[in-house]
Amino acid sequence: MVFGRKKKLNIDTLIDKDMTIRGDTKVSGGVRLDGKIYGNFTVSNIDNNGMIVMGSESLVKGNILSNHIIIDGKVVGNIKSTEYIEINSNAEIQGDIEYQNIEIHVGAKVIRSLKKMNQKEIGKLLKDEQDQNN
Repeated sequence: MVFGRKKKLNIDTLIDKDMTIRGDTKVSGGVRLDGKIYGNFTVSNIDNNGMIVMGSESLVKGNILSNHIIIDGKVVGNIKSTEYIEINSNAEIQGDIEYQNIEIHVGAKVIRSLKKMNQKEIGKLLKDEQDQNN
């Protein structure tokens, strides 16, 4: 991660390569995705160090929201990361990315735009997520 910002986060949920989820998906904690999600993918309580790790065969057709995101698969949709996003060399993203910290590896494909979020935008995003959970 950029400038030594890596954190040790746990994976609580596994979505296996043989699994396909249709519809919006909201989880908490750490998630390893090797399957496919057709719908928005959110780690709730994103102020509590949620994490999404997408394997090389994974696919999300929908928007993604989480603190920490590591992508090695394909995303067709917009991504918002309130802490850190890492886009590995195998990744392909067709959508806008909003982030606080980003690392893009050589070979990654990002089609659309990148936007660094400021603290005010992150605060609003966290508040909106908290309001949705109440």
